[in-house]
Amino acid sequence: MTFTKRARPTALLVGLGLLAGAAALATWAWQRRLPPELRTLKRVVERLSRGNDLGTQPIAFMVGSGSYAAYLAEQRGLCKPNQCELFAQLNPYKRYANGWDELMRQGYALGDIQGWSTSSGTVVFPRATFRAYGHHEGYLACTVAHEIAHFRRHHVFKSSYQEHHNFKALKEKPKELALMRLSRQQELEADRDAADMMARAGYKGRVCQQELEFAHRSAGDGSATEPESTHPGYEERVKAMRLHYDAMEKKPLKAQGSTRGSFRYDATDNLLTFSPQP
Repeated sequence: MTFTKRARPTALLVGLGLLAGAAALATWAWQRRLPPELRTLKRVVERLSRGNDLGTQPIAFMVGSGSYAAYLAEQRGLCKPNQCELFAQLNPYKRYANGWDELMRQGYALGDIQGWSTSSGTVVFPRATFRAYGHHEGYLACTVAHEIAHFRRHHVFKSSYQEHHNFKALKEKPKELALMRLSRQQELEADRDAADMMARAGYKGRVCQQELEFAHRSAGDGSATEPESTHPGYEERVKAMRLHYDAMEKKPLKAQGSTRGSFRYDATDNLLTFSPQP
């Protein structure tokens, strides 16, 4: 009897140990399958989740081919003007064997820093973004935080609401200008949120200000703000970020709780999903 009583806990511990080992092996296996860009994204999101409330809705990350690939597709007559989004979001880890591979190769070699988010919680980064940032992972983290901020603040919904309610009575051109002005305000709002998220996650210094300067130089974009611009021009955007960091240094940020969560990768859908847990 003594042997039996002692053997049961031992057997249970061995069983739990085997299960834990199998789970760890499975986690290691799918992480090994991650393309390098998605491994970097996973590492960045893990750090941003520490010290920041990322909400309760899953956030999916996708690496795409980028706008330069879409531009080349339009040049070649593969899509109608302003209807080439498909080519910007092609899976760069998939082979198509119909000429699209060359579009993606050139898009990667010649494209630059980009990112965009959807109202449903999918965030897209062209593969060229990772090449352009190089070893500046903090700059990439700032861009990731910026796109998460767009999603968390429901900017797409708010723009649609304004267009169909507060701007409804405006004529076409004034409505367009009002929407562009709102878009620029949302970009500055996401910039500020990104800087806050980075500071809470433990990134030191004015990382997001440096990232804006780097990204504009990388893209060769020194433009000024125009009434038809969706984004603020270089000087306005950097100045706004500089002033925000000035304010942050004078008044410490309010603390937020960290976001616990798990990752799942689907190679078929080309999605790395972060699911917050209660």
